[in-house]
Amino acid sequence: MKKAVFFSLFIVGTSLASEGAANSELFWKTVNTLILLALVIWIAKKYVVKYFVERQKSIENMIEEAKRAKEESEKALNEAKAKLVEAENKFVETVKIAEETAKQEREQALAEAKEIAERIKAQAKEAVEVEVKKGEAKLKEYAVQKALEASEKIIKEKINPETNKAVVKKVIKQLEA
Repeated sequence: MKKAVFFSLFIVGTSLASEGAANSELFWKTVNTLILLALVIWIAKKYVVKYFVERQKSIENMIEEAKRAKEESEKALNEAKAKLVEAENKFVETVKIAEETAKQEREQALAEAKEIAERIKAQAKEAVEVEVKKGEAKLKEYAVQKALEASEKIIKEKINPETNKAVVKKVIKQLEA
């Protein structure tokens, strides 16, 4: 770059020097312009290029950080998906266990209800049998009472004082013997 600047200064200087004094003012303006241009290029190389290099590195770093963040996000997403699948599996398993438990509880409740019903039936049967026996006993008692009443009536009609004495004597003889 420096060679190009010096070469252009040389060409401009030689062409202007050959034309005379009128062109000397133009010569110095051109030299000043070229010097200014050279300074701008030098400053641009030193600071602007450095700025853009640093900016490029900064952007590259941001891109790398973004890639890492993306990878971490994808990893976290995959972990979250795995946890979701695991949670869904646990949910399904819990539902199955709850259904099985409910089924067992229902079967146990039905068995207990049947057992209680059988006990109630047995108690009712026993109560009925007791009541039937009581009824039979009352009926027998009633029948005996009516038989006694009927017997008494018959005996009163058939027994007279002479028969009564004979029966008393017979009972006394049996008691003595």
